[in-house]
Formats: sequence, C-alpha cells, structure tokens
Amino acid sequence: MRFYVLLTPQATIMFFVLVVIAVFTQLTRKTKSRSIPFWLRALLKAAPALFLTWLSWSVGPPLLALLFLLCSLGDILLDLPEEKVPHGFQFGAVSFAAALVCVCILSYDNTKPYLPLLPLSITNIVIAIFVLRWVLPKLRGAERILEVTYFGMLIVANIFASTSTVPVFLGSSLWFMSDLSIGLSSHVTGDPVNSLDTLGLYDLGLYFLALGFLYGNIF
Repeated sequence: MRFYVLLTPQATIMFFVLVVIAVFTQLTRKTKSRSIPFWLRALLKAAPALFLTWLSWSVGPPLLALLFLLCSLGDILLDLPEEKVPHGFQFGAVSFAAALVCVCILSYDNTKPYLPLLPLSITNIVIAIFVLRWVLPKLRGAERILEVTYFGMLIVANIFASTSTVPVFLGSSLWFMSDLSIGLSSHVTGDPVNSLDTLGLYDLGLYFLALGFLYGNIF
C-alpha cells in the first residue's frame, strides 16, 4: 500500500501547486516577487524537488530520496547570487551531476529488456549534439569543459533511462530538454532561464522519474 501515496490526488495537486509557485517567483523575481529574500526564493524554487525527497524517503528506496535531495540542493545553489555564495553555480552543477549518477543506478536496477525505448534516446542525443555544436563555440576554458561534461552525463543518464520504464525515460527526457533549453537561453537574448519550458519541464521530469521508480512493476 505504501507505494500508492504518490498517485493520490492530494499529493499530485500539492506537487503541481509547488511547481506553479516556483515558476511564478522565478519569472517575477525582478517585478512582483523582487522583495522576497534570495534564500527564500531559492527554497521556493527547490520546493517541488524537496516535496519528492520527503515523499520518496517515506515510501520509496533511499537512493531515490537522495536523487531528489541532490536536485533540491542543485536548485538552491544555482539560484543563489554569485556575489553572496561564491562558486555556488559550480557546486550546484556537481550536485545535479551526482543526481544523474543516481538516475543511472536506479535505471539499471529497474531495467526492462523488452521495452524498445533505447532507439528513442538516439533522438535526444542528436538534439543534444545539435545544441552543443551551436553553443560550444561561444564557450571558453573551464566553462566549456563543465558544459560538455554535464551534457555528456545527461546523455548517459538518458540512455540508462531508456532501458527502464516509460515514465523513467519520459522524466529523464524532460529533464534533458529543460537543460538543453537552459543551455540555449544562456546565449539567446530575452529567453528566460526559469520559465515554464525550462523549470516547468524539469519539475515535470522529476515527477515522472518518481512515478517510474516507485511504480516500476506497473509500467
């Protein structure tokens, strides 16, 4: 019975309410929500992942709770001002990279050999290569190394996810698309990094990962 908590209407509604709040505060950080302390805004951004951390710790494997906890830390660290928290972005990237390792391990433990999802990951890889080919010439030094390494881990995690269940692959792909959008937004004027097509897709991806790893025997 404990594995059915996530699909209750109350838990689902609570999660998506937190997503809406997170996206709203990020989109209005320079207008309506500019008076919110930076640390509170960072916590609001991480609230959906923190909710899944609590839920996974209550009803799922500890490694899944660690995955969402690392995502929460990444959300917080990437949102903190660089002048107040030096190297916060780098530590946040490391936290997300560790979360991707958790995705790989959990996917390996939930491998479904008869689901023909692996060829679908090729599409994501082609899209990622296209984006990197367009973005990389604009990067230099350590920034280029960091971005290539991180997107390489995203690709590996997506390949692992393609051997697991449909929700896991969908969640990994949404996370993948969100980070590709962020990579593009860094070099396209006027494209908000934490909009519905980035932060929203990422949070929705986490939700599908939770569904897939908690209900691996259903899908």
